[in-house]
Amino acid sequence: MEKYKNYLASNLIAFMAVVLAAILMINLSNFSVEVGSYLYLPIGAKILVFLIFGRYVLPGVILACLFCGFVLFATWGGQLVWGGIGAIMGAITPLVSMWLIEYFKLADYSKLERINFRHILFLIIFTAVLHALGRFLIYAKSSVFTINPVDFLGHYLIGDILGGIVVIWTVLKITPLVLTTVKA
Repeated sequence: MEKYKNYLASNLIAFMAVVLAAILMINLSNFSVEVGSYLYLPIGAKILVFLIFGRYVLPGVILACLFCGFVLFATWGGQLVWGGIGAIMGAITPLVSMWLIEYFKLADYSKLERINFRHILFLIIFTAVLHALGRFLIYAKSSVFTINPVDFLGHYLIGDILGGIVVIWTVLKITPLVLTTVKA
């Protein structure tokens, strides 16, 4: 029973982290499916929860991505199917990136104490590339969205990289401060 409680708690934390990052992103910048955002914070939250909890929080991340699309992003301009596919792809992309990086033995994300910021930075950039290309293929294939490839890929790449760095760097800098304050 304890195992299921931990599983549910981890997925709830992952869900809340991604939704909170999306809310912050909307309030700090603007988001459009066709353009993206220059500060896409949810990608950083997804990477972070996968690094902390592992692949077991995938259901929470998928639900958060779908929730954000339906509620926060106004159902992707009315395109539920393509938006839903894009949301699920966006939830899976960090895991695919981690798997590919580990498969080619470029980094090992299985133990947090072995990870350094350069490995995380590489993960953020690689995830941003896969995420931008995947979204572009999905949305361009839908023939519903009017997408300029250069603008779309540029915005998504910059937004994912900056959003990932901001979230992870902030958590790495703030968490030690909070923990030392709580202990004192």
